[in-house]
Amino acid sequence: MACADKTVKIQGTFEVWEPPSYVSNKAVLKDLSTIVQQVSAFGPWEVPGTTIDQQISFGGITLAKKIYLKTDQSVTLKFNQNTDQGFSFKGEGIFSSEDGITALFVTTGPNDTCVTAIICGD
Repeated sequence: MACADKTVKIQGTFEVWEPPSYVSNKAVLKDLSTIVQQVSAFGPWEVPGTTIDQQISFGGITLAKKIYLKTDQSVTLKFNQNTDQGFSFKGEGIFSSEDGITALFVTTGPNDTCVTAIICGD
């Protein structure tokens, strides 16, 4: 049975507010819609401290087009290959790729870290 298409929508405003109260930079995200076949939710899951390159399950999705990620501690993220350099991340954010992301790896610091992800793709 074929999967029904799903639309992932991201809308909003990215603004930089300067004192006393004016916007110095602004980007309006009018419609960053992406059509996907599958959606997989991961977590919240507690990843033990000092874990290296824990792969986040995509739940059968082979090419992620949008990833929502939330962590409560600083982690190092790596996309596609665990041999990449990676970058530091803490908080919540959205990652997009028209070509698709094939894997996501998380390395934690000394503390246990709560990780939540929503993977959307094909």
